[in-house]
Amino acid sequence: MYSITEKLRFIESVFGKGCLATDNKNFAVRCPICDHNDKSKRKLAIHVDDDKVHCWVCGFKAYTLAPLIKKFGSINQFTTYRDRFMPKSVRLTSQFNVTDTTFQDEKLELPKDFRMLTLASKVDPDVRAAWKYIEQRRLTLHDAWYFKLGVSEDILWKRRIIIPSFDANGALNYYVGRTIDKNDHRQRYINPNKDRMSIIFNEINVDWSQRLTLCEGPFDSMKCGENVVPLLGSDLSENSKLFNTILLNNTSIAMALDGDMWFTKAVKNARKLQEYDVDVIHVDVREWGDPGNMTKQQFDDALKSAKTMTWNDNVLDKLVLASNVALGHRHRAV
Repeated sequence: MYSITEKLRFIESVFGKGCLATDNKNFAVRCPICDHNDKSKRKLAIHVDDDKVHCWVCGFKAYTLAPLIKKFGSINQFTTYRDRFMPKSVRLTSQFNVTDTTFQDEKLELPKDFRMLTLASKVDPDVRAAWKYIEQRRLTLHDAWYFKLGVSEDILWKRRIIIPSFDANGALNYYVGRTIDKNDHRQRYINPNKDRMSIIFNEINVDWSQRLTLCEGPFDSMKCGENVVPLLGSDLSENSKLFNTILLNNTSIAMALDGDMWFTKAVKNARKLQEYDVDVIHVDVREWGDPGNMTKQQFDDALKSAKTMTWNDNVLDKLVLASNVALGHRHRAV
């Protein structure tokens, strides 16, 4: 156990001299991101009890001090923080699997008539349509069980596949509904009103000691093996619980974003992680568009041939793409 004075001294050893507010709950230090040239400005607020961080200038936020210490401190300082000063509000397993109890909001619930697809009667035409959609995506009965896919008659969720997500303790933390009809003009994906940065989709299935695949959507993740997390988009934010947990576990990453993100978000996300010394390889899915269009074997083969993308590789790929586009225009002109 440590005293508050010891913890504050440790924080100062990383960020420089700080100032404790009169409420004894917030400690202000300079922000190494935006105030690195001006040590007199102390705009990075650290909540002493749970280590939530917020910079009032650049807007940086994090659930723990881990990202900042990993990037701007030493290895010894990061290890000391993780092993000694990590707050009780962040409980760690033997693999340093983060379960953040400080960001719990009202209990999340699935639609009241949610039914597991595997248990729903196929007499229902909506259920038959859901199974047809699953088969078209080359998913199996095992996949339906493993991902706990479901359906509902609620008007908002009707004729959608519902994909629930569970945290490290097995509690529901999110869910997504995807339309199954080609001519459905409704929004393709819907989800509950919950901050996505505070959750890790299906964290219950993640082994942080093994390489983790990051993809865009839940249906993409069903083709990417068992150790995978969908970003529910294409951006990996440094403020997210997922980013923080990757750093705490020093988990290596396989980036498998959609093909149209190869030169943009995939590279951007990889650079964010590499700035914190995280090992990142790129899975090239451009031939198929996205992992969801691939078979599991095709993705496994692509993963085996994945490699770290250097700056030179990225430039070379862009030149090849530009050359192919130019040739295509020339052929059409002829």
